Amino acid sequence: MMRFSHILKAYCAVLLSLLLLGCSRPASQNIPLSDNRYARGFALIPHTDYTEAVVLDPWQPGRIMQRYWLVPDSLPDVQTPSDGVRVSVPVRRMAVNSCTHIGFLSPLDKLHTVVAVCDPSLVYTPLPDSGYVDMGNNLQLSVERLLLAKPDALMLSTYAQNDAQRDLLQQAGIPVIYNNEWTEIHPLARAEWLRFVAAFYGEEALADSLFQRVVEDYNALAQLVMNQTERPVVLPGGNFRGTWYVPSGKSYMGRLFVDAGADYPYAADTSATSLPLSLETVLMRFQEADVWVGASARTLQELADLDEKHTCFSAFRQGKVYNFLKRTTPSGGNDFWETGVVRPDMILADLIKVLYPELLPDYELCFIDRLP
Repeated sequence: MMRFSHILKAYCAVLLSLLLLGCSRPASQNIPLSDNRYARGFALIPHTDYTEAVVLDPWQPGRIMQRYWLVPDSLPDVQTPSDGVRVSVPVRRMAVNSCTHIGFLSPLDKLHTVVAVCDPSLVYTPLPDSGYVDMGNNLQLSVERLLLAKPDALMLSTYAQNDAQRDLLQQAGIPVIYNNEWTEIHPLARAEWLRFVAAFYGEEALADSLFQRVVEDYNALAQLVMNQTERPVVLPGGNFRGTWYVPSGKSYMGRLFVDAGADYPYAADTSATSLPLSLETVLMRFQEADVWVGASARTLQELADLDEKHTCFSAFRQGKVYNFLKRTTPSGGNDFWETGVVRPDMILADLIKVLYPELLPDYELCFIDRLP
């Protein structure tokens, strides 16, 4: 879905295949209870003088990837347990390896803390004029440049079980904060990682307030389409190197389609990965679909030039084809991967506007664009 060259760089092929998953970090397996409403990958536990933040292993249930002890810098003498990483908060100098992290820092008004970033050309949100270090590609960032930036911590998305880069970064002595929001299935679960990020800045109250507003708006929108009887059929994604990847019903985008009131043929599929289909299979299942969402082109002509068979779809012939490229930069930055991660209510509103324009007559599309 979307421009796949961008996805491969910025999101490490997450939507194309979740088969690359796997990662573990030995730690005490005293799994804490969490008061999260949707997220399953982290837990925050307040203590008298510090906060305990735990990242759970998304691929090995019941295993902890890392435990953090977040100690206010005003209490340097506080003693913490030894089975975790001690981090002084608030973090004042943060390095990030994914553009999605920018999406979490922006609503917390913490962009000024960013001192190093991977693939800055793929960042949509303008970074502070104070400057930052370019750490190179997020799959193989430069440890030398990271050290040059002198960050208090590095926020890192992990994508592979045996991650030599992760081990090297830990040896460098910089606290590594694992942000695995992308492994969450529910859109609101991904957004709830805002609370996790906020804990490293002492902004838990602000994050709770922001997240509560997103939950209320998202659920109100989902309720708006609950009783629709005539549900448009949605064709998702596009042809990528001979394979058409579509989301399962249990995936992030699959859930968004369902909550937007779409008639989605794979809604009942409970696998958590993207489903690789042949173009022939897609034509058989979706040829008469009402709307095509997530095309990897900017115009209908470009889409036809990519493959003449694209013109066989009813949505193409009726001009009801959309991409996720409305808020992008010439260098490849896309706000769908930044603001969109923490504001799934805005993505849901976009989808409802496309499927049921009469329900949101005054709403203007934010992330989705109709192909001319």
